[in-house]
Amino acid sequence: MKRIFLFLLTLFMASSAFAGDFITRFLKECVEPERPVSNVNIGKAMLDKMAANTSDEELKATFRELKSIRIITTENRSDSRHYYDKAKEMAAAEFSDFEELASINEKGSQINILLRKSDEKMQDLILIALDNESKLTIITVSGNIDLNSISKLSDSLQEKRAEEPLLNKDNDREN
Repeated sequence: MKRIFLFLLTLFMASSAFAGDFITRFLKECVEPERPVSNVNIGKAMLDKMAANTSDEELKATFRELKSIRIITTENRSDSRHYYDKAKEMAAAEFSDFEELASINEKGSQINILLRKSDEKMQDLILIALDNESKLTIITVSGNIDLNSISKLSDSLQEKRAEEPLLNKDNDREN
C-alpha cells in the first residue's frame, strides 16, 4: 500500500510539473506532424557553462539565476500564423495564472509577454512573437528572472546573430 501511494504521489508530482510547462504542453497539444517546428531546450548545466564562458558579469549572474530556456520556432508563414493563434489561445485558456507584462503590435509584428511569479526566487516567463516576416518564436524562461538582464541577454543574442552572416561571408571568401 505504501509503495502504491508513493508511486501515485510521484506520478502526480511529475504530471503537475508537466502541466506547468508551456512549451511541453504546446508541443503535445498543438504541434501537428505535417507542420513541424524547431525546438531548443537549454538546461541548467548549459546555462552554467554559458555563465563560465562570458566575461560580462551581468550576463554571468543572469545565466546562474536561470533554471531553463526553451525555444520553439517555425519560419513557414502559414504555420507560423496558425501556431501563433494556437499559442495565444492556450496561454489564455490554460495559463491564466500568468500576468500579461506586455502586448505589442507594431509594424506587422505581434508580441505577447506573460509572467508568473511563484515566489521571490522563481518566476516563469512566456514570450509569444510573430515578427513582420511571419516567423514564429515562442520562448519560455524559468528561474530568478531579472527583466533588465533578460533584455541585455536578448540584445547580446541578437548581436551574435547579426554577426553570423558576416562571419560566414568571410569564411566563404577564404574558401
